[in-house]
Amino acid sequence: MTGSQKRIIVSRHAGAVEFVRRELPEFADAPVLASVTAADVHGAEVAGNLPLDLAAQADVVYAITFAGQPPRGQEYTLDDMDAAGASIRGFVVVTKSYWDALIGRPQ
Repeated sequence: MTGSQKRIIVSRHAGAVEFVRRELPEFADAPVLASVTAADVHGAEVAGNLPLDLAAQADVVYAITFAGQPPRGQEYTLDDMDAAGASIRGFVVVTKSYWDALIGRPQ
């Protein structure tokens, strides 16, 4: 990715935003959005968890994953995320029709 790549953080949790900025310094100045549309994420590097249909619009999605039980249904801190074994994994999501065409599977 180039230095001019569009980057956004998608989260409603301050702890998650802080975690993303610590783990992915290239997102230090990325805008934070609580919710997004396909137009918002199209062609972007996105840090945060997205529904698959929106993730397929992004160039890459850096999702927060947990080794232990994720802190759900509450506000959580950076320490809570570390305690739950949070990490970030990059995913590229494509539609099945795109994948079939890419691998040459007959329609």
